[in-house]
Amino acid sequence: MTQSKTREKPALDAMDKPLMRGRPGRLAPEESARITRRITILAVTIGLFLALGKVLVYRETGSVGILSSLVHSGLDLVGAISTFAAVRYAARPPNATYRFGRGKAESFSAVFQVCLIVFAASHLLEEAWERMLSPEPITQSGFAITAMLVFIAITTWLLIAQSWAIRATGSVAIRGDRAHYLADLLGNAIVIIGLLLTRYTPFERADTIVGILMALWLLYTAYRVASIAWSQLLDRELPDAERDMIKALALQDPRVRDVQDLRTRASGPHIHIQMRLDLDEALSLSDAHDIVLSAEKRMMAAYQAADILIHPHPIGCHATHGNVRFREDMPSV
Repeated sequence: MTQSKTREKPALDAMDKPLMRGRPGRLAPEESARITRRITILAVTIGLFLALGKVLVYRETGSVGILSSLVHSGLDLVGAISTFAAVRYAARPPNATYRFGRGKAESFSAVFQVCLIVFAASHLLEEAWERMLSPEPITQSGFAITAMLVFIAITTWLLIAQSWAIRATGSVAIRGDRAHYLADLLGNAIVIIGLLLTRYTPFERADTIVGILMALWLLYTAYRVASIAWSQLLDRELPDAERDMIKALALQDPRVRDVQDLRTRASGPHIHIQMRLDLDEALSLSDAHDIVLSAEKRMMAAYQAADILIHPHPIGCHATHGNVRFREDMPSV
């Protein structure tokens, strides 16, 4: 009995860690899909408003900084539409053709966004360089600054909503979309600084320099989004804290002697878990089945969108299973 209580505590502690929030697999797929659908509708609506608003401001001012922000908002809109479609496709249930589900559609959406960002940043650098060589005066800077402040307020509201959705679902597509809008918000602030410097100082190329900085920021955003998508597309293991929690959940039953060959990966709103449970070799097949079933139920309580495969193994048997290339004790890079 004492052994059982000792093993139970790590799992409870892991549940309380803030870093455990915002991970895939925690919510039931239906609830996760409901949240992602709503937030993507909001993102598309706001993206459309920001893009149209900045078209108007650019026509009135001719600012390169505003143009850079407009390009960014156009990408945000395209990315939001891509995310809108991806989260709906990724939430479809597994079938006989896609036994592991379609969760990686979210990662492909993120890759598509990265391509758009790199293309836009390159175009923006070209435009900013031309303006650097031949600067043009900016008109209606007061109107532009006011409009940008309004855009910042609206984007902040969206980011708060997206942050809540990420904490609830761990969606990589929404995380990538949020990176877009966060870069847009910071870019808007930089644009305002450039407009102020151009209007109230002799530094007439300040607005153009802002455009160059925005292009570089876009490339950094592309790197961040690509890193998120890369992890899921290549089936990177879940973070160590998640893996420790999964092991702790399995070890809550004192009849489970050890957990070996744990493999985990995320795929959109789902996660996939494989492991070997070392059990007393004197147990009957029926008892071993009950232990495995109980372990699955404990994990499913914490990870409602998890696909779990457990292999029971007699502790006295030292034979290895499967291809040695996929052993748990292999070096990590």
